[in-house]
Amino acid sequence: MSGPCFDVLTERWIPVIRRDGLPDELGILPCLNEAHELREIRDPAPIVEFGLYRLLVAFVLDALVLAGRRPENPLDLEALIKDGHFDGNMIEDYIEHCGDVFDLFHPERPFLQTKMAKAKHSALAGIFPAAPSGTNVSHWHHDHEDDMAVHPQGAARLLATIAPFMTAGGAGLSPSINGAPPVYALPTGRNLFETIIFNLPLRNQDSGHGAVAWRSKRSPGGERSQATTVESLTWRPRQVQLIPEVSDDGSVAIRTMKFAKGDSTRLTWIDASLAYRYDKDKITPIRMRENRPLWRDAGPLALLSDDAHARGDKKISFRRPDVVEHAFAFGDAAGPLAIHVYAMRTDMKMKVFEWTKSALFVPRNLGRSTRLGSLVHCELERAEQAAYGLRICVKALYPREGAGNKQALQTVADRCERAYWQRLESRFQPVMNAFASLSPDAPDDPALIAATAKDWREAVRTIALQQFEQAAEDMDADSDALQRQVHARTRLANTLRKVLS
Repeated sequence: MSGPCFDVLTERWIPVIRRDGLPDELGILPCLNEAHELREIRDPAPIVEFGLYRLLVAFVLDALVLAGRRPENPLDLEALIKDGHFDGNMIEDYIEHCGDVFDLFHPERPFLQTKMAKAKHSALAGIFPAAPSGTNVSHWHHDHEDDMAVHPQGAARLLATIAPFMTAGGAGLSPSINGAPPVYALPTGRNLFETIIFNLPLRNQDSGHGAVAWRSKRSPGGERSQATTVESLTWRPRQVQLIPEVSDDGSVAIRTMKFAKGDSTRLTWIDASLAYRYDKDKITPIRMRENRPLWRDAGPLALLSDDAHARGDKKISFRRPDVVEHAFAFGDAAGPLAIHVYAMRTDMKMKVFEWTKSALFVPRNLGRSTRLGSLVHCELERAEQAAYGLRICVKALYPREGAGNKQALQTVADRCERAYWQRLESRFQPVMNAFASLSPDAPDDPALIAATAKDWREAVRTIALQQFEQAAEDMDADSDALQRQVHARTRLANTLRKVLS
């Protein structure tokens, strides 16, 4: 009796939203053939959703490369967009070229997996951070790792998360090519077809002869010093082989897998979907930080390009993702560019604390003028300085400003700052819109900049003062405490005056 089969080209497993808003599931082939009629991919888990987008981007890019049509500049992307849909003949030719590599349970070349004769068996939960496994943090659920079983559709979706989001896993288990999971940006179009085109990498930093995962004939393992773009999109930091369990009624479930270390690298890789911070000779991708909503990183993620912004003598600069840069280059698009951002916060090793998906709606005039974008980023930095001042002044309500007690009023300060940013978030879109209406020459007119940012700065001032007063209300009312309140209140007012002038 032959084993189970699950053809990812035709079986229903990619969750999509159709143009009329109804959900559906499609295989890779209909997903691409109908991409111009589909609104988006949507999955409850952000890491799965982005993993599926990246999988389709890798598929299309590899097909274009083999067809001799690799896009090299935004004009090439614009030409693809004008076609209105993917070239069905190109897709069919690509599938024929790949051969029999799209079966999830193929005996020799299982899709996105490695055939392993000898490898330890592990719970499938080991590749899904929300499920407890081994010594992994289990703050989402408190079940046993062996209790997690998924159908082939779910297993295929989990495999798509490995390349972008795999963390370090202890001795010999390296993270994926971008290191600890960064923040990924996904500029979106009017439909799935446009979104995939927007996210095709143009930067060609290929070295070696690495292939996309399903066309690669080598088993991952060992340190790598070279990579190609299509290989990076499906990087294999782990060797995985699903172990299907077939019930009497023919249904298939997966609860275990063969599992081993895969490729590791010290290669400095510039990913087209990542924003980077440049500090002297150090290049660091933007990553999610605790208690920091992603909109606060709108500068690096959407507004800044190369040396568009630097911090004094430190010469720290940021560069937004290539895919965002290229999406803004389309000349005839109207309305703001919607940029979805996906992130998973870790301890920079194997512990996963949270994941999130957010969205930025950036006016195209603002995105096309990085001088104006830099002004908005400066306003964000003013808000950061005000938040720091708020925190310091709240802690100054404690005797001797907490000298000898580093945790003095720490919880109160955290709560005040968190509320400050939550209330300020709704004011960010208006300030982006305001600066987007300016001429690119506006950075040369300080009075105009101040007038444009007036409402934002007033919101920063008002919200910071209100949060301070809420904290002060809970303090003691003796003479010493009241004196500390007066000094802290005056100090905060002076700080805000300096920061917002």
